[in-house]
Amino acid sequence: MVKTALIAGGELWERVRAGATDGTDLDTIVACVRTKLDVVAADERDAGVRQVLNLGHTVAHAIETATGYARYRHGEAVALGLLAALRLSGQDALRGEVAALLEAHGLPLRLDDDVDLDAVALATARDKKRRGAAPVPFVLVEAPGTVSHGHAVDPDALAAALKELAA
Repeated sequence: MVKTALIAGGELWERVRAGATDGTDLDTIVACVRTKLDVVAADERDAGVRQVLNLGHTVAHAIETATGYARYRHGEAVALGLLAALRLSGQDALRGEVAALLEAHGLPLRLDDDVDLDAVALATARDKKRRGAAPVPFVLVEAPGTVSHGHAVDPDALAAALKELAA
């Protein structure tokens, strides 16, 4: 819900940030589903705007890969990936707000001490969205409702974001 609300912005973001994230508010659930349907309908072949649905997933998939898919459930990895994406987006205040929402629902805010950050970075570089020799494209957030795809991220910035997740 948090990821989808960040993509949608507006009323959905306001509802989620106010605490409608426990999965029982039918209006919020329907709004999340509608958001995803609208994005998919606008880009049925996943060649453009639909890629915003991968917000948080580039780092999440790398975490899952580096930990052998045994340490974090997908939603937990995406929560960590959202925090990394917000750091890479330079959205410190929004990152703090999202961290509080995630923490309120028992989602992790940091990686376990023994997670190999180099392995996560390497797995990120091998992400399935990468095309040829170009860097893997990241989804970044300017503000709730203003999310864009296709951003190259400096490896040092990624390393810093991962190190923050391990702190």
